[in-house]
Amino acid sequence: MEFRQLETLIAINNAGSFAQAAENLGYTQPTLTAHIQALERQLKCKLFERLGHRVRLTHKGEQFIAYAERILKLRDEATQSIMEKPDYSKIVIGVSETFSVVRLPLLLKEFRKEFPSIEIELKFGDMAKFSADLKDNIVDIAVVLSGEILYPHLAVEILCPEPMALIAPVDHPLTLLSEVHVADFAASDFIVTQEGCAYRSYIEELLSSSEIKPRSFLKVKNIEAIKQFVMSGLGLAILPRIYVEKELKANMLVELPWSGIDFGMYTQVVYHKDKWLSPAIKSFLELIRSRINA
Repeated sequence: MEFRQLETLIAINNAGSFAQAAENLGYTQPTLTAHIQALERQLKCKLFERLGHRVRLTHKGEQFIAYAERILKLRDEATQSIMEKPDYSKIVIGVSETFSVVRLPLLLKEFRKEFPSIEIELKFGDMAKFSADLKDNIVDIAVVLSGEILYPHLAVEILCPEPMALIAPVDHPLTLLSEVHVADFAASDFIVTQEGCAYRSYIEELLSSSEIKPRSFLKVKNIEAIKQFVMSGLGLAILPRIYVEKELKANMLVELPWSGIDFGMYTQVVYHKDKWLSPAIKSFLELIRSRINA
């Protein structure tokens, strides 16, 4: 059953004849006849009866045309609704905890001010999780803190370098050193975030390659808790500097003078290479690019 067949049915009923309906619609009369015959075969009933050169609906035809009118009306309403609200949509954004705490609130506030009708859903995780979620279209885009991202199915945009800070309690013995080397970690306690986190992986690879084993590891999922635990004297940690700037300025934490190579972390936006980017997604991407410049 096709919309044009329903339109033909209504046009013939309004015109009272196939010939007049064909003229009104711009079809040939045989085309209209074919439309009605196709409907009649599908419905297994006659829809019109002839009275000379005029036609009128059968009883079954009168029953069916009410549904045909409702179907076409619903089609028109749906089309009008979509066309009148091109900016209405939903965006599912995957975000790392650091980005969601530090940068995301102001971005969302600005975005919602300009696009109040767009629904936003946030999903939290790390790059390993978001790689699968983007592939399965569970999230539309992801904004993550990570090193180099090498997934062939993903498009990656580096937004900005993200300096990392090796932080310690203010009374930690390593604060007395002019340089801190990886060997100094052997006598230290370390507080790390959840598995899959890019900077936890960096720490583990660094220690493993140097054959250094810290005195202990405290594994904590929440980076706010990590910060509090460091301030309480429970160990060292590596966190994005932007996340601890306030505490560093207030002398609640100390950034140790790390002598090793750069951590190589970047805030990056990621989406599937084959993803259709809706106007809503494009608008959010443009906002991120303009506010977080590399």
